[in-house]
Amino acid sequence: MTCGPPSHIFFMPQDQVPIRGPEQPRVEPEIIPPGEEARARADAERIFMQFNSGSGFHRVYIARPGLPSIILTVLILGLILAVIFLVLAGIVFLWIPILIGGILLAVASGTIRYRWRQLQAWWRRS
Repeated sequence: MTCGPPSHIFFMPQDQVPIRGPEQPRVEPEIIPPGEEARARADAERIFMQFNSGSGFHRVYIARPGLPSIILTVLILGLILAVIFLVLAGIVFLWIPILIGGILLAVASGTIRYRWRQLQAWWRRS
């Protein structure tokens, strides 16, 4: 048994490392003819993604949100927050009567216990 490095690790000499050339662009640059600047600007405002799946390429275009979609998103988020606030307020308002009822039961229990002991003492004297 030896206490050195494992014998199954091999180091590749520098002259055997494969040399790769510069990476080529994966997409050809788009050449925009004169007079097409408006279409190019509209296309630049969208986000383009391309996915390679087993059945081929799928393209997804995501446009920048406009003012109506921003307003709608803010309104929906406000509605969700209002509902959450109402639920939490309802829970708080539900627990307030329960807490008051518990305090009243504790006071009534102490009073009933005191009166019961007075009644027992009176029965013993009679």
